[in-house]
Amino acid sequence: MTLACITGSTGFIGGHLCEQLVARSVAIRTSHSGSRVSAVFADLVKRSESELATALEGVDVVYHLAGIAHEGTKDANQADFHEVNRDLTLRLFRAAVLARVKTYVWLSSLKVLGDVSEAPFGLDAPYRPQGFYAKSKAQAEQALLETPAQATDLVIVRPPLVYGPNVKGNFHRLLRLCATPLPLPFKAATARRSMVGVDNLVSLLMHVCDNGGDPESPIVHVRDAKEWRVSGLVEELRRLLGQPDRQFRVRDNTFRALAKALHRETLASRLIDPLRVDASESERRLGWKPARPAGELLEETVAWFQQQH
Repeated sequence: MTLACITGSTGFIGGHLCEQLVARSVAIRTSHSGSRVSAVFADLVKRSESELATALEGVDVVYHLAGIAHEGTKDANQADFHEVNRDLTLRLFRAAVLARVKTYVWLSSLKVLGDVSEAPFGLDAPYRPQGFYAKSKAQAEQALLETPAQATDLVIVRPPLVYGPNVKGNFHRLLRLCATPLPLPFKAATARRSMVGVDNLVSLLMHVCDNGGDPESPIVHVRDAKEWRVSGLVEELRRLLGQPDRQFRVRDNTFRALAKALHRETLASRLIDPLRVDASESERRLGWKPARPAGELLEETVAWFQQQH
């Protein structure tokens, strides 16, 4: 039987991944599994490389999903991002190599390439991270890629925005906003944004567990087949939520000026600037494609949201 170790198993993506692994009869080891060995993962940052290697004995695949998600995390500073997102990632990978783990899968972020791009980011796009979170992820990627080739297969997955049941953060805020009848100023927000439903992301992670990573590159890009324009996404969310569209047009420069006055420039950029990823090369090399359509996944997300409210 395959044994998988998952860090961040109680998070949004980790919870969905654990459900699918169990459904596939894959044994899992997490910080909540109850064993002495699993307890090592309850406080990853304080554990040495040798302690982690001991805890990984017998493991076939490591899914490293734990990390500090964004600058809004309470009390997090630059040192915390480096310690958790960069240093821990490298230490856990070295431990996986010592333990002879077959595959090490780390969840990075598309944000290592930047926050805005009309042309879809390809695998060879240069690093242009903005902010502590993206910079710590980019530094971890670069350090992992500079590590000499090992028997452990390294897979670095760069998802864009992930949505689905139990989603938090900005997508959950958008759901709450769309659930109201208030007019929304997004009619002119027509830039395209790549996203990935959590089921499609988990499908990719499961595929890597079964088949290994990209034979030509440790880096893997992933997205839904469909891209959304924010105005179209809001229209669809409101339809699913039983609300009228009620969007009105605000010019970009006016929208940005208002956002700046409210100290919400970053949020404004996520609503009106394009951010796209090209996943075609990764899909071709892996022999994998997103199995579920974005509209279906969006409908499930809205159904979950309505059950909670």
